[in-house]
Amino acid sequence: MTVTLRQPPTGEIKVLEEGWSWGCCLGSFILGLPLYRRGLQVWGSVMVAFNIVALVAGLVPTESAAALYGWMSLIGLGLGVFFGMKANQLAIDRYLSLGWELADRRRSRADDPLSPPAGRGLG
Repeated sequence: MTVTLRQPPTGEIKVLEEGWSWGCCLGSFILGLPLYRRGLQVWGSVMVAFNIVALVAGLVPTESAAALYGWMSLIGLGLGVFFGMKANQLAIDRYLSLGWELADRRRSRADDPLSPPAGRGLG
């Protein structure tokens, strides 16, 4: 599914994907590039720092560094799954916080559990 967003001052339209992202799941290990592409600079920077520490731990020839590398690999897999599940929603939330609006009003009503059903008034 997709969400269409509109920037009020310029009228620019963005169509963003919802749900699972294979690109973020598999690509977040590559210095967080898919996260930067979605405008999630903080998470992308976290992945860059994480990957640098994991790389250094993998290059140090000690048992404790090997254990750290193993744990970081497991944590990295967990982060990949997390970003696969949440990156698209994080990107949508970011654009909404920057002043973008949902372009499809019917969509926004369906997503808001407190709004009355479409076609019915409050009175």
